[in-house]
Amino acid sequence: MSGLLEGKVSLVTGAGAGIGAAVARRFAAEGATLWLNDLDPAALDAIIAETGGSGLAGDMSDSAFVTDWVNRAAAQHGRVDVLYNNVGVSRTALIGDLSDDDWHFQQRLTLDTTFFATRAVLSHMVHQQGGSIVSMSSGAAVGGHYQLGGYAAAKAGVISLMETVATEYGHLGIRANAVTPGPTATGPLLAYLAEQPGGVEAHTAGLNLARLSRPEEIAAMVTWLASDESSSISGICVQSNIRSASRRPT
Repeated sequence: MSGLLEGKVSLVTGAGAGIGAAVARRFAAEGATLWLNDLDPAALDAIIAETGGSGLAGDMSDSAFVTDWVNRAAAQHGRVDVLYNNVGVSRTALIGDLSDDDWHFQQRLTLDTTFFATRAVLSHMVHQQGGSIVSMSSGAAVGGHYQLGGYAAAKAGVISLMETVATEYGHLGIRANAVTPGPTATGPLLAYLAEQPGGVEAHTAGLNLARLSRPEEIAAMVTWLASDESSSISGICVQSNIRSASRRPT
């Protein structure tokens, strides 16, 4: 690796598995000083042991916890250079069938978590006159997605939030960007697709690359946006391998 994040204090939420774990590994390989989070203490301990980072287990939808998590990182390491917001969750249903709980659960775990962590790091980044925030959106946020309306709405909110942060704080050296990967070969998705008609092949037929993305591919994109290699990039949404057209399944 080329040390793209050498010496940068980098915070990663939802780092225990999937894309979050891939990002933590890539950040570590690029020299970052890691401060990690996951709701599952055992998963967090495992990725901390693997990457040599540190961190705190807890619920990123709890604003008080998030503020404490960020402030502890700053107290321990003296600054906050990078935030990667990874937490998000979906529940499938037609819009007319979504319950209040379905809707609020997806907004809380997907949009609120991103807002709380972003808000918490901003004072530190303003003080040091610089920082990079990268937030996980989804291909579902672009043009809507069949039976993922609640999730798509929350992820569209993530894109807008990053655009707003870029507008409000760019003059202070703070960058904010979103990434919208298509379906990615994480454990939960692979398990879900194994139970669906046609499996992985049917699910990837409409994707631009006609395959699932790999967590490591998404981690590479996040790392570039977090690093000084993208120092003039802010307020954008990087799309990768999303559906060429959002359509109702046949």
